[in-house]
Amino acid sequence: MYLLLWFASLFFVLIKGNLFNHVRLSLFDVDLVIIIMTYLLVFYGETGSGIFALSQGLLVDVFSGGLLGLFTLLYLSVFLCMNLGSRFLDLRSARGQIIIISLAVLLKGILLFTFLNIFSLEIHISYIVLWAFAASAACSGLLGPFVFYLLNQLKYFLIKDLREASESQI
Repeated sequence: MYLLLWFASLFFVLIKGNLFNHVRLSLFDVDLVIIIMTYLLVFYGETGSGIFALSQGLLVDVFSGGLLGLFTLLYLSVFLCMNLGSRFLDLRSARGQIIIISLAVLLKGILLFTFLNIFSLEIHISYIVLWAFAASAACSGLLGPFVFYLLNQLKYFLIKDLREASESQI
Protein backbone atom coordinates (compact mmCIF):
# COMPACT_ATOMS: atom_id res chain seq x y z
CA MET A 1 0.00 0.00 0.00
CA TYR A 2 2.89 2.33 0.84
CA LEU A 3 4.47 1.92 -2.59
CA LEU A 4 1.10 2.36 -4.27
CA LEU A 5 0.63 5.68 -2.48
CA TRP A 6 4.16 6.74 -3.36
CA PHE A 7 3.64 6.09 -7.08
CA ALA A 8 0.18 7.69 -7.04
CA SER A 9 1.68 10.82 -5.51
CA LEU A 10 4.49 10.83 -8.07
CA PHE A 11 1.93 10.52 -10.86
CA PHE A 12 -0.10 13.38 -9.34
CA VAL A 13 2.97 15.63 -9.10
CA LEU A 14 3.91 14.99 -12.73
CA ILE A 15 0.36 15.52 -14.01
CA LYS A 16 -0.10 18.63 -11.85
CA GLY A 17 3.08 20.21 -13.20
CA ASN A 18 2.07 19.50 -16.78
CA LEU A 19 -1.48 20.74 -16.21
CA PHE A 20 -0.34 23.98 -14.54
CA ASN A 21 1.90 24.74 -17.52
CA HIS A 22 -1.15 24.71 -19.79
CA VAL A 23 -3.84 26.17 -17.53
CA ARG A 24 -1.82 28.72 -15.48
CA LEU A 25 -3.60 28.09 -12.17
CA SER A 26 -0.41 28.04 -10.13
CA LEU A 27 -1.89 30.03 -7.23
CA PHE A 28 -4.76 27.61 -6.58
CA ASP A 29 -3.25 24.28 -5.62
CA VAL A 30 -5.10 21.32 -4.11
CA ASP A 31 -2.13 19.49 -2.63
CA LEU A 32 -2.67 15.75 -2.72
CA VAL A 33 0.93 15.16 -1.58
CA ILE A 34 0.20 16.79 1.79
CA ILE A 35 -3.03 14.80 2.13
CA ILE A 36 -1.16 11.54 1.47
CA MET A 37 1.61 12.66 3.83
CA THR A 38 -1.01 13.12 6.55
CA TYR A 39 -2.54 9.72 5.79
CA LEU A 40 0.87 8.09 6.08
CA LEU A 41 1.51 9.92 9.35
CA VAL A 42 -1.68 8.44 10.79
CA PHE A 43 -1.36 4.87 9.52
CA TYR A 44 2.39 4.35 8.97
CA GLY A 45 3.91 6.61 11.61
CA GLU A 46 6.52 9.33 11.61
CA THR A 47 9.21 7.36 9.78
CA GLY A 48 7.07 6.39 6.80
CA SER A 49 5.63 9.86 6.43
CA GLY A 50 9.03 11.53 6.84
CA ILE A 51 10.62 9.36 4.17
CA PHE A 52 7.65 10.07 1.92
CA ALA A 53 8.03 13.84 2.47
CA LEU A 54 11.75 13.70 1.73
CA SER A 55 11.37 11.59 -1.41
CA GLN A 56 8.47 13.63 -2.82
CA GLY A 57 10.37 16.85 -2.18
CA LEU A 58 13.42 15.47 -3.97
CA LEU A 59 11.31 14.31 -6.92
CA VAL A 60 9.58 17.68 -7.27
CA ASP A 61 12.99 19.38 -7.14
CA VAL A 62 14.40 17.09 -9.83
CA PHE A 63 11.40 17.44 -12.15
CA SER A 64 10.68 21.15 -11.60
CA GLY A 65 13.95 22.63 -12.76
CA GLY A 66 13.78 25.34 -10.08
CA LEU A 67 15.93 25.91 -7.03
CA LEU A 68 17.34 22.55 -5.96
CA GLY A 69 16.34 21.65 -2.44
CA LEU A 70 13.47 24.14 -2.22
CA PHE A 71 10.61 21.64 -2.28
CA THR A 72 12.54 19.15 -0.16
CA LEU A 73 12.88 21.84 2.49
CA LEU A 74 9.21 22.80 2.07
CA TYR A 75 7.84 19.28 2.41
CA LEU A 76 10.12 18.43 5.33
CA SER A 77 9.12 21.67 7.09
CA VAL A 78 5.45 20.92 6.49
CA PHE A 79 5.96 17.36 7.76
CA LEU A 80 7.61 18.59 10.96
CA CYS A 81 4.79 21.06 11.59
CA MET A 82 2.17 18.37 10.87
CA ASN A 83 3.95 16.03 13.25
CA LEU A 84 3.94 18.72 15.93
CA GLY A 85 0.29 19.56 15.26
CA SER A 86 -0.71 15.90 15.44
CA ARG A 87 0.26 15.94 19.11
CA PHE A 88 -2.50 18.46 19.81
CA LEU A 89 -5.18 17.32 17.35
CA ASP A 90 -6.58 13.85 16.68
CA LEU A 91 -5.71 12.96 13.09
CA ARG A 92 -8.11 10.02 13.16
CA SER A 93 -11.07 12.41 13.33
CA ALA A 94 -12.32 14.37 10.33
CA ARG A 95 -12.04 17.68 12.20
CA GLY A 96 -8.38 17.06 13.05
CA GLN A 97 -7.62 16.05 9.46
CA ILE A 98 -9.27 19.15 8.03
CA ILE A 99 -7.45 21.48 10.42
CA ILE A 100 -3.99 19.89 10.04
CA ILE A 101 -4.19 19.58 6.24
CA SER A 102 -5.51 23.13 5.83
CA LEU A 103 -2.79 24.58 8.05
CA ALA A 104 -0.12 22.50 6.30
CA VAL A 105 -1.15 23.71 2.83
CA LEU A 106 -1.31 27.30 4.07
CA LEU A 107 2.11 26.93 5.70
CA LYS A 108 3.54 25.47 2.49
CA GLY A 109 2.34 28.48 0.48
CA ILE A 110 3.66 30.99 3.01
CA LEU A 111 7.01 29.21 3.26
CA LEU A 112 7.27 29.01 -0.53
CA PHE A 113 6.89 32.77 -0.92
CA THR A 114 9.20 33.41 2.03
CA PHE A 115 11.95 31.20 0.63
CA LEU A 116 11.59 32.70 -2.85
CA ASN A 117 11.96 36.19 -1.38
CA ILE A 118 14.98 35.09 0.65
CA PHE A 119 16.64 33.84 -2.52
CA SER A 120 15.89 37.26 -4.08
CA LEU A 121 13.32 36.21 -6.62
CA GLU A 122 11.24 39.37 -5.93
CA ILE A 123 7.71 38.07 -5.73
CA HIS A 124 5.03 40.44 -4.50
CA ILE A 125 2.20 39.15 -2.37
CA SER A 126 -1.21 40.65 -3.04
CA TYR A 127 -4.62 39.98 -1.55
CA ILE A 128 -5.45 37.72 -4.48
CA VAL A 129 -2.48 35.51 -3.65
CA LEU A 130 -3.52 35.32 0.01
CA TRP A 131 -7.11 34.46 -0.97
CA ALA A 132 -5.82 31.79 -3.36
CA PHE A 133 -3.71 30.28 -0.56
CA ALA A 134 -6.71 30.31 1.77
CA ALA A 135 -8.95 28.71 -0.88
CA SER A 136 -6.32 26.06 -1.62
CA ALA A 137 -5.95 25.31 2.09
CA ALA A 138 -9.72 25.07 2.57
CA CYS A 139 -10.25 22.82 -0.48
CA SER A 140 -7.34 20.55 0.44
CA GLY A 141 -8.55 20.33 4.03
CA LEU A 142 -12.10 19.49 3.01
CA LEU A 143 -10.86 16.93 0.50
CA GLY A 144 -8.67 15.23 3.13
CA PRO A 145 -11.30 13.11 4.94
CA PHE A 146 -12.74 11.98 1.60
CA VAL A 147 -9.29 10.85 0.39
CA PHE A 148 -8.70 9.13 3.76
CA TYR A 149 -11.97 7.23 3.30
CA LEU A 150 -11.06 6.18 -0.26
CA LEU A 151 -7.58 5.04 0.79
CA ASN A 152 -9.00 3.06 3.72
CA GLN A 153 -11.50 1.36 1.41
CA LEU A 154 -8.69 0.54 -1.04
CA LYS A 155 -6.60 -0.87 1.81
CA TYR A 156 -9.46 -3.08 3.02
CA PHE A 157 -10.16 -4.22 -0.54
CA LEU A 158 -6.50 -5.20 -1.07
CA ILE A 159 -6.36 -7.01 2.28
CA LYS A 160 -9.56 -8.86 1.45
CA ASP A 161 -8.15 -9.96 -1.92
CA LEU A 162 -4.91 -11.14 -0.33
CA ARG A 163 -6.81 -13.05 2.34
CA GLU A 164 -9.03 -14.76 -0.25
CA ALA A 165 -6.02 -15.62 -2.42
CA SER A 166 -4.15 -17.16 0.51
CA GLU A 167 -7.21 -19.17 1.61
CA SER A 168 -7.69 -20.57 -1.90
CA GLN A 169 -4.08 -21.79 -1.98
CA ILE A 170 -4.52 -23.74 1.25
